[in-house]
Amino acid sequence: MPAQSRAATLRRAARRRVGTGISGTGISGSRLAGSGAAGRLRAIARGTRPHRREAGRLAAWMGLPAMLSLLLVGISTCTRTPGIASSCGDTTSIPGLTKNEIRLGLVLPDSGVLAPGYRAVRAGVDARIGAVNAAGGINGRRISYTWRDDVGTAQGNLIAARDLVNGQGVFGLLEFTSAAAGSAPFLASRGIPVVGSATEDVWLRSPNMFGIVNSVGGAVDTYGRAVVARGGTRAYVVRTGMSSGVAGAADRIGQSLRAVGVDVVGDTPYLAGADNVSALAAQIVDSGADTVITMLASAALPALLDAIHQAGGEPDVVLALGGYDHDLLRTGATALAGTLVPISYRPFETGGPATERYLDAMRRYAPQLSDPRQEGSLVSYIDTDLFLRGLRAAGPCPTRASFVTALRSMTSYTADGLLGPTNVGTARAHPTTCVALLRVNATATAFDSEDRGLCGAELTPTL
Repeated sequence: MPAQSRAATLRRAARRRVGTGISGTGISGSRLAGSGAAGRLRAIARGTRPHRREAGRLAAWMGLPAMLSLLLVGISTCTRTPGIASSCGDTTSIPGLTKNEIRLGLVLPDSGVLAPGYRAVRAGVDARIGAVNAAGGINGRRISYTWRDDVGTAQGNLIAARDLVNGQGVFGLLEFTSAAAGSAPFLASRGIPVVGSATEDVWLRSPNMFGIVNSVGGAVDTYGRAVVARGGTRAYVVRTGMSSGVAGAADRIGQSLRAVGVDVVGDTPYLAGADNVSALAAQIVDSGADTVITMLASAALPALLDAIHQAGGEPDVVLALGGYDHDLLRTGATALAGTLVPISYRPFETGGPATERYLDAMRRYAPQLSDPRQEGSLVSYIDTDLFLRGLRAAGPCPTRASFVTALRSMTSYTADGLLGPTNVGTARAHPTTCVALLRVNATATAFDSEDRGLCGAELTPTL
């Protein structure tokens, strides 16, 4: 074939391939870099091949004008579209970031006594990441994650975080655990961004950690108001065991109760499957409490409430933080009837476009969860969304530092309608003072709306 014809054919092929735009794995033009004459020419321009001999062979075959034309076209594909992954140049110095991918880490208890409380977490992460990848990723990059089991212990948490950061080289972490204090100093020293469930005091002290749902934050009198309005005067608090960090959150619940005149007559850590539930129930009944506040995994509620009833207790108010789980309603545990559940996000029962988008993503990308109407999956979905929004806000060439700055700058985050407007930068220290209050119906088969807008006041800001 004459050199002129060969050159024209190659130019046409290059134009067709350059115009394909963004795909789920990044800029499709970037895949040309290692293939065909165009890829060889770009390699010559970058200085990554035996250049002179290669250039001479291509020039002899194509003709010098055609070679220069194709070289210019090839080079232009690397920077032709501002604001996308290919404009970043060398990304090898940014952990977890390539031209086509952003790698995250996920830490949660997948085994051990705390695992049942986190069984729905991965499904929420899968659904949100699956949806964003189906839409083209973030700035042309596909999102992936590697997870590690921290067994719900501080030592396990540190081991998991170190492996993900040092061994897997992830960009940042999603953390859903009550043992985050184990790795917090290490992650802070490395400037690793962390997003997740802020259930321990360490989230208040670490500027690299962000949590907006179930945040420990400052004390509010909202929970105390809910109790008083329903006749409660003496409260017993039951919190999850094996986490000293959760004790601070329990203290703030106690402060909320005392602020409105409710006495706290007991505060006991409890671990389902390890501690004696009958002995705990007897303690609660003997204390004379007319109110029980639980800060437990939802799966632990039926046995505890049933044991209280068997011990002769009939509390006027049961307030279950973390009890929003539709799987509970299938257990047949009638002791759940009347339980109040406060939540700081949109209830499933209210429906609406935001809820439908969540449920659709769960059906498509996390079908392993039979009923996605669970707090665990919704919270992880929202926190994963927050991480993705931070990546997008950090621009096409994000660094860990720019990501943290971007999150701090978000003053009206809504999780696409699942939350009320939230200031991400201050949410850790100043949680919402308003919640929706649900009540398990008389047959323990559904959650009814008790109060769609129960609001209180912040008592003493922590930060």
